[in-house]
Amino acid sequence: MKKIIFTIGIGFILLLTCLVQTGNAQTSPRVRRTINDNWFFSPGDVPNAEKPKAEVADWERVSLPHTWNAGDAFDDEPGYRRGPGWYRRQLELDPGLRGKRIFLFFEGANQTAEVFVNEKSLGKHIGGYSAFVFDATDQVSFERPNLIAVRVDNTLEKDIPPLDADFTMYGGIYRDVWLVAADPVHFKVTDHASVGVRVETPRVSESAATVKISGTVVNSTAGVGDLEIISTIFDNENSPVARVASRLGVKEKSESDFVQTVDQIRRPKLWSPEEPNLYRVKTVIKSGEKVLDEIENPLGFRWLRFDAEEGFFLNGKYLKLRGTNKHQDYQGLGNAVPDELMVRDLEIIKDNGFNFLRLAHYPQDPAVLEAADRLGILIWEEIPIVNLITISEAFNQNSKTMLRDMIRQHRNHPSIIIWGYMNEIFLRSPKTGADLTETFKLAKELEKICKEEDPTRVTGIAFDFGSREDYYQSGLTSITDIVGWNLYFGWYHDTFEDFGKFIDEQHRRLPDKPLIISEYGANADRRLHSANPKRFDSTVEWQRMFHESYWRQISERKFIAGSAIWNQFDFGSEFRGETIPHINQKGMFTYDRRPKDVSFFYKAAFSSRPVLHIAARDWKYRSGGARQAIDVYTNLGSVELFQNGVSLGKKTAANNKASWEASLADGKNILTAQATENGLHSDTTEVFFADTARPFDRSFREMAVNVGSNADFIDEGQNVWTADKIFRTGGWGFTGDDGAEVSTLRNAFGSLDDPLFQTMREGLNGYRFDVPDGVFEVELRFVEPKFKEKGQRVFDVKINGQTVCRELDLAGEAGLMMSLTRKFSVAAENRGG
Repeated sequence: MKKIIFTIGIGFILLLTCLVQTGNAQTSPRVRRTINDNWFFSPGDVPNAEKPKAEVADWERVSLPHTWNAGDAFDDEPGYRRGPGWYRRQLELDPGLRGKRIFLFFEGANQTAEVFVNEKSLGKHIGGYSAFVFDATDQVSFERPNLIAVRVDNTLEKDIPPLDADFTMYGGIYRDVWLVAADPVHFKVTDHASVGVRVETPRVSESAATVKISGTVVNSTAGVGDLEIISTIFDNENSPVARVASRLGVKEKSESDFVQTVDQIRRPKLWSPEEPNLYRVKTVIKSGEKVLDEIENPLGFRWLRFDAEEGFFLNGKYLKLRGTNKHQDYQGLGNAVPDELMVRDLEIIKDNGFNFLRLAHYPQDPAVLEAADRLGILIWEEIPIVNLITISEAFNQNSKTMLRDMIRQHRNHPSIIIWGYMNEIFLRSPKTGADLTETFKLAKELEKICKEEDPTRVTGIAFDFGSREDYYQSGLTSITDIVGWNLYFGWYHDTFEDFGKFIDEQHRRLPDKPLIISEYGANADRRLHSANPKRFDSTVEWQRMFHESYWRQISERKFIAGSAIWNQFDFGSEFRGETIPHINQKGMFTYDRRPKDVSFFYKAAFSSRPVLHIAARDWKYRSGGARQAIDVYTNLGSVELFQNGVSLGKKTAANNKASWEASLADGKNILTAQATENGLHSDTTEVFFADTARPFDRSFREMAVNVGSNADFIDEGQNVWTADKIFRTGGWGFTGDDGAEVSTLRNAFGSLDDPLFQTMREGLNGYRFDVPDGVFEVELRFVEPKFKEKGQRVFDVKINGQTVCRELDLAGEAGLMMSLTRKFSVAAENRGG
């Protein structure tokens, strides 16, 4: 989708959009426009909200997309509002639309919606991630404004997937809403909210291709329709390359199907990630010389094959699927994200060298798929059956409807290669015999629907490591065309190298099944850093080590058809209480789309353009010893690193990384990397360093310690809270028995510096700082990580032998996980600490 945005005059913004899919020329008889503005919203179940006389004076004016969870899903209160909400707006219809069929088309509302027009219910929709449409023709008025009211509810319902997932299930009308006005004779609009015309390529080769065009025409008039259906295929330069026409009779107030075939498109320009040649098909209904309806669809000529030993092939050529995953939310917006930002996400993914994207764990906005078609990104799309199922006919029926919705709405997109319908389905399941059996039965039914609706794509399920034997026992490993594995060796369990051992074993157990690594990742908080990172510490350095190891192991195994990082962008997951509460931090980019250093590792590995990146942006402010590792990610040959203008030598990258040991100077260090392959390439960044490993002297001014942690923490003021260590004479650290390291993943209340309160030492003797004589301010920060009741933990605090806090009771004074700060003025003499 191409857009041009500019301003004319005062307060007027013009946005021109070139639609690739379902686009209509200005002269088209079908009218399609958004009705996103001038809505009013009220949380809760407002009585009679669909009636004109409802009390709405205190309702909030909003524009769509909108969610009511953009704020409360990120505050310190546990949980977020899941329940009903009401939307209303007035809609005046252009008299020029009189005589047309009037439809209200919703791209998405989470998770159930009921739509009213002038008090009458048009119907209900179940499912928060697919489009739906209602025919409002018989209820609208052209004489007076029409009242549209929509009740949306994101309450957890046992019969509606998803039931449990590691993402926030925001409520609201969070995608665009469209008014569609079509001639009484039109391509069917109400077929699972699909576009009404299907485009297939039964045969494709480099020399020729066949195109099959089919659909349903609705005749809502009293007359008999003798119609002509004309389809024209345009290439990526907008030149017509083929045309087919056929006659169709449609009886009064009925519908008829049509099928057209273009036998030979000579030497088609093939669609691929390298050359996403995108054709389009314009299909019109004519009665005599009058055009009654018109639809455009994308068309890409490509064919694909998965092989259990050799991997993935596109257009007959081997292609490693180098992929990532993406959720649909964005910092400050929740899931109510405008098209421009979603398209920008796809552009970031493409720019970083990826050719494959898994839309986890639900169908996403049409703009995402339009961008994937245009950019050349291969897509795995799935419905939100995540972690467990409910054994009920209603759950099964809702799942099947969601699958048909997704396939019919999106199957014309050439970018889609995999339909998915379950993710880690036994992760939260009780795993009884009944659960295994019923899940298998549901999967068989969903697989059958996939093959009925679209036999041209492959099917996949993503399995988790912890339930691996359940997938074999239940028979799920035998159902889909490919198997995906979500693997987190070296993060949730075991070591990096165990990944390769595990996937080799699955290849032996499933010798005829193509395998994809559908998820792999580790947390990274850009504020946390360590020269000695460890599992689960959320340091950038551990995440980098994780991905460097995984990609090496994946690329060594040709039988792995592809992989998808978890995740491209940090995303909202309200229940998480990690170093950034309510956020899953496994992204290559932060929630507001700032790149982490690790993203350049993949860019160097995947991009065909030169990449040279000093991986020190995330760790710009440092402390500790002067000897520090500096890494450079690159796809170039020999790289030379300079520190403050002095060469540290040349290195050749291995696994797209070259490393140096640098002796950092106090203060600012300017680092420059240079490579001369096919021209001069350079990258420069700054690192600010404070040596906290040497003895204190008169220049000492300030020091902060991240107690109980192996990691430095950089706060918003760019202060470095140095990783903890044992005391050495002349320096600083904990003394005697170091006590027990305690850590928690709970949200720390009353502070944005959660990592400082999530690691601590319990039962230690004390701390000593051999500072020069003088008067110092000592600031102590406390949190109670375990006890809720007063009196369960009471202690004294002494500084230089003097009691400064007597019988401090954190639970009684502040509460569980509530931060508490105390400051004291202390005199030090004779290097006392």
